[in-house]
Amino acid sequence: MSTERSNRSALAVVKDYFVALNDEDWDLMASVLHPELDLIPSGSRPRIGSDKAIAMFQKIFERFPAHQDNPTRFICDGNTVVVEITFNGATQDGQEVSFVAVDIFDVDNGRISRLSQWFDTAALAAMLGG
Repeated sequence: MSTERSNRSALAVVKDYFVALNDEDWDLMASVLHPELDLIPSGSRPRIGSDKAIAMFQKIFERFPAHQDNPTRFICDGNTVVVEITFNGATQDGQEVSFVAVDIFDVDNGRISRLSQWFDTAALAAMLGG
């Protein structure tokens, strides 16, 4: 990893994560996630490793081909960044979905080492008719 990337602020790394997520730029995503990332998604089993996290994101976006995670508030404390997010998207059949979420990031040496995601999974299931 380059020294330039490891010297970036936690906030800058997290902002790159949202660019990568929204653009489905998996090379950029791989560069901001630690190879041994600890991902704790809402309503799902934990994933260990950036490759497993990226595979999960790709699977989610198959279901939501139109998607935008809009960070609305960043709270930074050292290498931890808490982000309030509004997700807007649409399923393959055009059903619109919108919900709020909170992600908590831990950044070490310019890469996200832990990410926990929080949102109302029951409300999302109800929106989708489940």
